[in-house]
Amino acid sequence: MSIIRGSSREALEWIQDSGLDSTQKSQLNTFVQRFPSMTYARGSDEFLEFTERTNRVHISDSFRSIFNALILPGDFPDFRVATYTHWTPRTDNTHPIWYTGDWGYANDQERSSLLQAHMFPVAQWVETGFSSLAINISDDTDSKVYEFTSEDILDDIRGNLSPDSSVFPAFSSYPEMISHIIELRLPDGTLVQAR
Repeated sequence: MSIIRGSSREALEWIQDSGLDSTQKSQLNTFVQRFPSMTYARGSDEFLEFTERTNRVHISDSFRSIFNALILPGDFPDFRVATYTHWTPRTDNTHPIWYTGDWGYANDQERSSLLQAHMFPVAQWVETGFSSLAINISDDTDSKVYEFTSEDILDDIRGNLSPDSSVFPAFSSYPEMISHIIELRLPDGTLVQAR
């Protein structure tokens, strides 16, 4: 499995050389320029194939293009977003939420329940797990990032409700999500504010 690492300058080059549209490029550039001292990452084809194989999912070509340009892997610093751009039950309370770029399912039970809601996690609330950010893997035309708690989806399934009834669009796209990151937390606890 290979993730490609680079400086902010290199990350800006990855974004520029990508096939993303101008809006997505601008959103990713905004993030990199806010945190110029960080080491960035992008997913290689090998990494994405490994992710698909180990999680037994298909990642759409549109998300592959984004992840080939810039990705927030699990070893990237924890991050906070200013807000979501769509309403979710946690919209008014994003301040305490620190996400980590946890890719994929924690275990087979989580995979089973989240697949019923067509969700593939790309970030989790570090301390509690009570908020996940995920992409829809059943619709190749859906670019949104969704927010939910795994427990709510399990409750929906147990209550014979639609598994996606507790899944809410949080951002219109992964680049939009990244552009809303306002703070990073390094492994030693140091906080880095967006410029």
